[in-house]
Amino acid sequence: MNNVIMPPRIARLERDERGYPIPWNVLRGEGNAPIFTVNDDQKAWEALRRSLCPICGERLGKWKWWVGGPRSAFHEHGWYIDLAMHHECMQFALAVCPYLAAPKYLGRIDVAKPELVPAGTLLMLEELNTDRPQVFVAAAGDRIEYQERGLLQPFTRPWRPALAYEYWRHGHQISEEAALPHLRAMLGEEWTVPAVQV
Repeated sequence: MNNVIMPPRIARLERDERGYPIPWNVLRGEGNAPIFTVNDDQKAWEALRRSLCPICGERLGKWKWWVGGPRSAFHEHGWYIDLAMHHECMQFALAVCPYLAAPKYLGRIDVAKPELVPAGTLLMLEELNTDRPQVFVAAAGDRIEYQERGLLQPFTRPWRPALAYEYWRHGHQISEEAALPHLRAMLGEEWTVPAVQV
């Protein structure tokens, strides 16, 4: 976790055998082992109902932050796969999560085997885009919009326009100017950043 300060909310979480904090929303397998790359859909619905952060499990404040690729943030029909988080939990995840932060992502960190996943759990992996974006976009909002998917974790996003945006690449926050070429590569050369709420 290389010089990244762990927020107190995350420091209070249970740790795995390597000392990594276990996010509140991860699915637990055999022997209560965390499966880091799979979210628990029941906890997702609990988080949405109670306005909880999926990382630390504590109540969210007025400002809520989402993380995803440029299309999640800016496309007319874009939605986030992950739920809204605290700002500090979101920044910590962007700095240390291998998928979000590593320049080259080689695979899962939990080495979970399918047979460890509890019976009756549906893994909707076909919806995941395996082409990782060059830049991740964090968007803030004060209200949550969601799209139901049956019992599965819902898609969510902030009510638009967003309150603010942050741009992250390889575990570091970057400026809008530095992010713009990557954003336009996905959204079109004439694309411009939409205005935020004032």
